[in-house]
Amino acid sequence: MASSTAASHMRLYRRLLHALDNYGVRALRPPAPPASGSAYTPNAPHPFDLAHGVDTSGYIPGESLETGCPADLYNTAYYAISPSTLIQALKACPVAPSEYTFLDLGCGKGRALLVAAEFGFAQSLGVEISPELAAIAKANTASEPSIQVLVQNATSVRYPAGPRLIFLYHPFLGPVLRRTISNLLQQTAGGFPSTYLLFANPSYDRLLARFPRLVPVWSRIFPLSEEDAAADRHGISEERYALYVLSTSLAATELVKQPK
Repeated sequence: MASSTAASHMRLYRRLLHALDNYGVRALRPPAPPASGSAYTPNAPHPFDLAHGVDTSGYIPGESLETGCPADLYNTAYYAISPSTLIQALKACPVAPSEYTFLDLGCGKGRALLVAAEFGFAQSLGVEISPELAAIAKANTASEPSIQVLVQNATSVRYPAGPRLIFLYHPFLGPVLRRTISNLLQQTAGGFPSTYLLFANPSYDRLLARFPRLVPVWSRIFPLSEEDAAADRHGISEERYALYVLSTSLAATELVKQPK
């Protein structure tokens, strides 16, 4: 009985964490009714899926993505990126795709990997902690030989050699993001190839500022296409992205300094 009560309390705590992260103090208020005239239809496949014959649509709350590891407490909901904004953001990145590896940390069902494949990256790597989502991502990307999907925790991933563009669409809360960035910096303490981090819907600007090697390149807002806006469950018309680059200018003793 005690263990059942503890598990129930943990589920409630996780729901509160995710609600506060997604909606701030608004999570403590009654939800607002849907906007009148909204074109969003729950569970309808996104036009991207219909065009590509894949399954990347849907919304899965973070508390429903359980793997049994401690990181479950901090994962966020699954909801795929709008293709139109990601295309604009990738075009704005100062990289030559054919020379870079595209890495999606928290790749979900693989939509961002499929969008990136159209840019001709040397290879693309998706990292997903949920075996169920990773299995769907593997099926969705099976026809793309340059894409590989790993079932792995982003805090312990081993980064491939060569230039890298790392993409994150708010896949986890602050504690896991901190460990993920620390893992990257530890692996690049002795020198590294060109490395950029592209954040969609960046929610932890202050946390990232505590890592001096992460140097902001730009922060931009990109509009959703009419098609994406009509299909968006949140009713948004634009998405903010932030691009960072890893700096080589700091002393080695500063490279892996952990925020307290």
